[in-house]
Amino acid sequence: MLAVLLASAIFSPFLLKAQENEVSTRDVQPTFTLQSERNMVTVRVVVRNGKGEVVDNLRREDFQVFDRGKKQTILQFSMEKPIPSAPEARESPSKTAPAETGVAGGQPPAFIAPLRFVALYFDDVNTGMSGLARSRDAADRFLNGSLHPGNRVGVFTASGQKPLDFTDDLAKVHQALFSLSPHPLIMSDQMCGALTPIEGYLISQLSGFADNNNDVIRLVQSEKVACTCTGGGPCPPPPSVESIRLEAFRIRDESERRANITLQGIESLVRLMATLPGQRSMVFVSEGFLTPTMGESLSKLSERALHANIVINALDTRGVFNGSQIADASVAGRDIPSDAQMGSLKDRLLTEEAMEGSHAMGTLAQDTGGTLFENNNDLEAGLRRIAATPSTYYTLAFSPENLKHDGAFHPLKVSLVSGRGLSVQARKGYFAPTKAKDAAVQEKEDLEDATFATNEMKGLPIEVKTQYFMLNKTDAEIYVVTHIDLGQVRFRKEGERNLDNLTLMTAVFDRDGHYVTGQQKVLELRLRDQSVEKVLQAGVKIETELNTKAGTYLVRTVVRDSVSGQVSAVNSTVEIPY
Repeated sequence: MLAVLLASAIFSPFLLKAQENEVSTRDVQPTFTLQSERNMVTVRVVVRNGKGEVVDNLRREDFQVFDRGKKQTILQFSMEKPIPSAPEARESPSKTAPAETGVAGGQPPAFIAPLRFVALYFDDVNTGMSGLARSRDAADRFLNGSLHPGNRVGVFTASGQKPLDFTDDLAKVHQALFSLSPHPLIMSDQMCGALTPIEGYLISQLSGFADNNNDVIRLVQSEKVACTCTGGGPCPPPPSVESIRLEAFRIRDESERRANITLQGIESLVRLMATLPGQRSMVFVSEGFLTPTMGESLSKLSERALHANIVINALDTRGVFNGSQIADASVAGRDIPSDAQMGSLKDRLLTEEAMEGSHAMGTLAQDTGGTLFENNNDLEAGLRRIAATPSTYYTLAFSPENLKHDGAFHPLKVSLVSGRGLSVQARKGYFAPTKAKDAAVQEKEDLEDATFATNEMKGLPIEVKTQYFMLNKTDAEIYVVTHIDLGQVRFRKEGERNLDNLTLMTAVFDRDGHYVTGQQKVLELRLRDQSVEKVLQAGVKIETELNTKAGTYLVRTVVRDSVSGQVSAVNSTVEIPY
């Protein structure tokens, strides 16, 4: 049923000729890649007061945006309240007849399209059972009371064990959370007297005969003697400095290996989330790990997340830490020595390890516009702060002046004209394009960005109706009719012809936001002067057919005008019963 019909009750012979010779369509194979930044930079901002509550009464003039320290003009401003109310249930249409399943602007069906994706990433490689259990329980309580329609949650781990793809099924999320368990990869550091990562790192940096007098080495020697001296006879002599140094190198290497595995898992998750529509954020849950030699890896990871417009928040599972309180009772080697001087040193080392251990989490959060929640035992409150859908956020957009196409990073700062004790959460920067885009590339990116967004856009007036037809017991065809009002089209004049191209993208996403199928069409208008007025009054209708299975889908229809660059987008839902 591929056709383009002029929306007129009665077609005159002239209009039929105009339709044949002046209006045509062609199918284009859609190709989607990661979304790219363009000269219009969009910044999503959440503002909170001193109690952590979202502020929802600000205006454009309350904000300032600085690009590389230079104040920018805010060209677009909107305040969004993304949490939808639960719609009323509707009966499913019959399988025996074509069913109209959605009309733009009409009553929505029970299904609400995915608006926001939250990935819970648990570092089960560097986090012990107590930390996983505390954060797991807090996440379960938080989600039971805070998962809104349109939210999708996924559970992922650094070890790669039993991931749960994004879903709104709380029962599946609950099961995934309570399947979490530590996967430390090695068990040698769980033995009595084993070096801690900070001890391994410090000792591995030592050299020369001064090692014998190093306090950290003496601390390790005293701990190992205490572990092997059981009281049944004379205590063994302390281990040699060389044996301790060898163990320190091994502990350091194993610690770096675990850290690398955790960071590689985040990178893989960022790649996955970059293909999802709507808002995307990650909650990195860990008790921390040392990354003194991984500055470049952290920088590249932040850059990849920024490119994909993914915010990384972090939750430190240790809660309040203060020296000896950090010691995990389940690990014998973390006991504090009885000697006062050595005990004080151990206390300082554990505190330093805790502070340095959260460095990677804090770096990723700060660089991507997220928040690190640490040094607080109320992990559920932390999740409410960093993972909950904000009741209100602001969207600001500006166009950088004299932007060089050099791929360079541009740090951004969003502030309030009058702070009044408010805090601002926003992305930390963007990357300039590497080269100027021609019209075809710009059009492709506009269409792609609009297709994978979730908000409706009002460029050209369009109306969308969807139906489905059952082909057999499991297969169906979704039939989409898009009517485009051409009254606002501004044609490009060429001789006696009025030229314009309208690109239509119809995309189907499943209930968890995954792209299923799509069809792209280009409507070519080559109208003679005498045809323009009648075509403008009638508009055009474009029919699209998409094959799929029974299920619940979001159908997103996007139209882009090549002359003006205006973009329209409408969401419809289709529920095809099994």
